[in-house]
Amino acid sequence: MAWVNKGLAAGIHRGVFDTLFDREELLDGASRATGFQDFGSLDFIEPLDLLLEGFDQTSALNPVGRLAARWYLMSLLCNRLRLEAMWQNDPCIVSETLRGPIFILGLPRTGSTMLHEALALHSAVRTPRFWESTFIPKRDPMDFGRVVASAGQITIVNRMAPNLKGIHRLGARLPHECVTIQAHAMRSIQFHTAHRVSAYNRWLQTCDWEPAYRWHARYLKVLQCGGDEARWLLKAPGHMLGLSALNRVYPDAKFIQLHRDPVEVIPSMASLSVALRSAFSEVVDEWEVGRDTADQWSRGLANTLQQRKQNAGLDARFIDVNYKDLLSQPVNVVQRILEFMGLPNTTSFEGMLERYLVRNAKGRHGSHTYSLERFGFEQSNLENRFSEYRAEYLRM
Repeated sequence: MAWVNKGLAAGIHRGVFDTLFDREELLDGASRATGFQDFGSLDFIEPLDLLLEGFDQTSALNPVGRLAARWYLMSLLCNRLRLEAMWQNDPCIVSETLRGPIFILGLPRTGSTMLHEALALHSAVRTPRFWESTFIPKRDPMDFGRVVASAGQITIVNRMAPNLKGIHRLGARLPHECVTIQAHAMRSIQFHTAHRVSAYNRWLQTCDWEPAYRWHARYLKVLQCGGDEARWLLKAPGHMLGLSALNRVYPDAKFIQLHRDPVEVIPSMASLSVALRSAFSEVVDEWEVGRDTADQWSRGLANTLQQRKQNAGLDARFIDVNYKDLLSQPVNVVQRILEFMGLPNTTSFEGMLERYLVRNAKGRHGSHTYSLERFGFEQSNLENRFSEYRAEYLRM
């Protein structure tokens, strides 16, 4: 499809690897591909430069990885240009209201994907789908092509990283994490998860996340424009890192925080990162991935719990869910969530939920095996590192 490949062609037309990560060439290529010039706020330039440096110097990308990274950045920049043009020219988008969004957050590998998909069955909420997060919908006949192109991307990634499907299932029409939408602001945990962009990751630890959430809100308004105003159901573990900015942009948001023992979560998340990096990089240091993963989610947990303790109003908008409860009694957990969110529990939803749980029983889409030792962990060290969190939240 020419419209899918146009950005890629613009990105590699010179056919020389040493131009793939040149910022001005990237920006010019996106402008040529879309016909637009205005990227909106330039607060994405600093993180973009750090990403380009990382892709070029620290990620040890193989040839396919270099082209894939370039293509992905090009697609984000093209989307940014298109959305900025839509925002400036369509008053409908600006006037949209995002009413009481619901965010699922917490450590990765805590059942958030299952909960996201299950709650998305409710008629009063809607979620961003993978294809909508990847290609800006136009509500025209070409949207079907965008769905097909998204499915093709998932197929390619699953073939290059064959272990991925058993760790994290993707689908073009399935609900998708916010990481892709936030990536348009060049602020997203997905970059370092999939590639070794160390300087960028250090910057992300102290950056202002508000541009990512301002962009996030704009993107949701584009998706919502012309449709109903169902409450948005959103999820990403990375929201723990930018919670204060999220709360400023969405002051009426409610939150579901999932809890699971970090001793189980950290090596599982490290395994996901290794699966992705191995597809695109020539060298992957599994112990380094383990250290980065433990550091990242230690900070994320500490940030979220500190803000909840310091802000009673924010804390009152949280409901806590234990992973073991979600697995053992999912219907009861979902009912508790619906009540907290003020959503009706209808007979129709109950039926859809029961069928979903049967179709998506644990292990149905592949198994995921990992060990602490593979990533240089000792169980006692992880237990000590997260002792306060484990004592407070795993007794639920």
